[in-house]
Amino acid sequence: MLNIFKLERRYSVFDEKTYQRLIKLLETMTTYTMDSPTHAKLTDYYYDNEANLLEKNELLLRRRVWRHRAELKIKRRYFAPEYYYSDNLRSHEREREIGLNDPLSKHYFFLNNALNSMFSNNLQFDPDKLFEQMRVIMVIKIDQENRKLFGYGGLKVEVRHEKLKIENRQTRRKNKTEMIQFKLLSSDDTLPIFDDFIKRVERHCKEIFYTKDSKFEIAYRMTRPLPSKEEMKKRIEELEKMRKQQEANENITGNK
Repeated sequence: MLNIFKLERRYSVFDEKTYQRLIKLLETMTTYTMDSPTHAKLTDYYYDNEANLLEKNELLLRRRVWRHRAELKIKRRYFAPEYYYSDNLRSHEREREIGLNDPLSKHYFFLNNALNSMFSNNLQFDPDKLFEQMRVIMVIKIDQENRKLFGYGGLKVEVRHEKLKIENRQTRRKNKTEMIQFKLLSSDDTLPIFDDFIKRVERHCKEIFYTKDSKFEIAYRMTRPLPSKEEMKKRIEELEKMRKQQEANENITGNK
């Protein structure tokens, strides 16, 4: 099984017009063709309890809702994505389809079993307490457009554009952003052709920026608490210190 980062490429974008410019670029590349877009709307709800036990144990609990379906997933929150999103991926996450209006308590048995199967050592926390009084801490509404791109040698790629509306209920901050993803759908032997496609896109479109962050990590970063006055003051003092040090170094260099 190949590393997922070789099969998928995820990008943040410069502005809200980047995607349309990218599509026009792809249409000028005569070696590729695209089908008509399809659209979908999804909403991701992330949970934790008052004591932030999931965060403290580096776990994410997500309920995803789309159309008339819902899915519950628990996974390790990764800080070294090359490790987690590789051959070990399935050993660090569990998911199941649930009812649209199911309370989390209906799936405690699944969640407890998932945790026990994901951790090789004895758990350092009580799973029952971990899921007590869960509340939604983050909501990400996703407006999705998907296209299929076809190329020589049997290449088939999913081109996905996502508009994210983010609501962090802990910090009470909101934000929005857009992402673009290319996912290889054809067989692994088309990977060299996929790599060539990615190189062409990155060479001709300088308004997309590669990222390994998940949607949650991006949303978390974009809605984290604003710095306090004390933190701002300390940061300004650090910048001023760096500026004076730089000027001093330049004067020493100029006097030589």
